[in-house]
Amino acid sequence: MLRHYRVDWGHLTFVLLIAVAVLWYLSDAMSVSMNVNNLLFIGPVGVFALLLCCGIVPQCFHRIGAVAKQPRRAKDVTGMRELKVNNQREALQIGLLAAALGALVFMLDVIGFDVAIWLFSIAVMVICGERRPLQLALFPLAIAVLVVIGFRAILPYPMYTAVL
Repeated sequence: MLRHYRVDWGHLTFVLLIAVAVLWYLSDAMSVSMNVNNLLFIGPVGVFALLLCCGIVPQCFHRIGAVAKQPRRAKDVTGMRELKVNNQREALQIGLLAAALGALVFMLDVIGFDVAIWLFSIAVMVICGERRPLQLALFPLAIAVLVVIGFRAILPYPMYTAVL
């Protein structure tokens, strides 16, 4: 039985444009150097982006005459609540998170990578509503240690750290 499909050309073109750009970037990076240190971030991120494109392309084709399913809410898909700004408190929370991220980027070289990550983790937890002292003491410390150790393991150049 021959089925007819409608193609969302705008969406398909955009996804294919992204895939072509990623392929070009990967080939350009690999033509310069195949050194693992140079491709450490570019390779996996590029492959992941191409896999995402491959997963999106089938969604650009819609069967004609098919009964459309009711769209599910984001809460049903991810298990989290939808991101909507319902009041000033939530808007303030989003603004504070953005400011904390900006402060993290600024403070990386000023107070050290380890201390900046630790302070950022504490700030994000407090902004998001965490009030238990044990979690506020342990999780940011564990995150800072793991991130610093991880980055030292994969990056060939030294990072400025104050404690670790």
